[in-house]
Parts: sequence; C-alpha cells; structure tokens
Amino acid sequence: MRIEGQYTFDGPREVLWELLQDPKVLAACLPGTQSLRQVGEHEYEGEIGVRVGPISGAFAGQLTVTNEVPPVSSTLTVEGKGKVGFLKGVGNIDMTEQGPGKTLMKYTGEVQIGGKVASVGQRLFDSVSRGMIEQALGKLNEMLKARVASR
Repeated sequence: MRIEGQYTFDGPREVLWELLQDPKVLAACLPGTQSLRQVGEHEYEGEIGVRVGPISGAFAGQLTVTNEVPPVSSTLTVEGKGKVGFLKGVGNIDMTEQGPGKTLMKYTGEVQIGGKVASVGQRLFDSVSRGMIEQALGKLNEMLKARVASR
C-alpha cells in the first residue's frame, strides 16, 4: 500500500525538526502508542495498539531513522509484529519553509501488512492508517505551536 500526503505546520522548520527528534513527543503524537524508547542514535523500539475494523491488537517493533538532512528530510523504516499480524514500511519526509512561521511536510511511503489484520481489506486499512497519520500530524502541530509560544 502506498501512502502519501502533505501537512502545513504552524511553526518554523527548525523547531519542528527538534520536536521530531524527541521520543516523548513522538509517543504523545502517535495514536495508540503504549511505549516508545530510544535504543540507539537513530533507533527506537516501541509498542502501539491498533484497531482496524473488528480486529485490534498490539504491535511491538522497531523504527530506524536514516538519510537525515537536518532540518529538511529523513527516511523512516518500521517493522512490527503482533498476534494479529505484521507490518513493514519505509517512508520519507521532506520539509520546506512556507513563509514566516509555516512549514510544509510532504510524506511518501510503502507499507506491507500480513496476518489477520490484512484480512480486513486494503481499503479499510488504508482509511485507518490515513486517519492515524492526520491525527498524529495534528497533535504534532499543536505541540509545535505551544513550543513556539513558549520561546
């Protein structure tokens, strides 16, 4: 499944980049995150609870960040497993300044799912994943605005 989109943030790119480096911020933004901890310079482990239609479960996995060009872009690779299936994905983010105090993030990625969670169908999984992305980016934007206001 291919995922792509964009989101305009209400804050400067450098401050947004800072937030994206903080596991506590990421854990607070990602819906269903039960834990997220940094285990290496660019590696994280965590657990997230997901509900797709009638199927729900937790996925434990790893997130690796590569190809970093601060504060412009990076590549994210994720692998997770749970009782209801598995997930593998690679995505890229690219951030550009959009005038004073605005940052445009474009994201693209490929995700593979398997197991019970795949049985609900591509369309439903696609809808749930897009909703989670929008919710995460919206929460990140709120945290960005709060960080900018506190400076």
